[in-house]
Amino acid sequence: VGSFPSVTTILSGSRDNSGLEQWRESVGHERADFISSFACFRGEGHHLNIERYLTDGTEPEFSYAFSPYWKSSRAFLDTVDAPLLLEGAIWHPDGFAGTLDCIAYLAEDGHQPTLLDWKTRENGPCKPDKIYEYSLQLAAYTAGANYVYGHMGLNITQAKIVVAIADASPQIETLDERALSQLYKHFLARLKRFTYAKQKRKRK
Repeated sequence: VGSFPSVTTILSGSRDNSGLEQWRESVGHERADFISSFACFRGEGHHLNIERYLTDGTEPEFSYAFSPYWKSSRAFLDTVDAPLLLEGAIWHPDGFAGTLDCIAYLAEDGHQPTLLDWKTRENGPCKPDKIYEYSLQLAAYTAGANYVYGHMGLNITQAKIVVAIADASPQIETLDERALSQLYKHFLARLKRFTYAKQKRKRK
């Protein structure tokens, strides 16, 4: 909306990227670019497969690139009773915008929908620092969704990060209302840091 930055831009522009830079130096920039590009390609394909399945029940054809992650997520998708929103645009007057993956009713939810975010990982579960970054993202998406769609009666109080791990069970992290509220405060602090750094660059 307007000139609001995206949630992912805010988070990537306000974290300590020294570890990432060290990794790029260790593997070489060309190799690092390839790995990053393939991870994006893999994630986009996984999102598309899930979106198609939740829309019309289409099972994806076998693919060496995507099938290991589809296999990981498939059982969880059976718990999705009814998707309410796929790839939904959100924004918030606090100063951010974005696109969430999914809001759906899960079998365990009853009448309370859950915000879902799909991730992929090649080897093993995500480390706590990565889950924290994802959690900040979901807290922002939840606040934005409740702001944009609240007039329609939507009030999200739970979110789940569903990390598809190649040929393994998914890593599922659940954030309740209290956690989302606290994490949103952390996100606003990151937004403030991002905005300050952006203004500082403009003054140079």
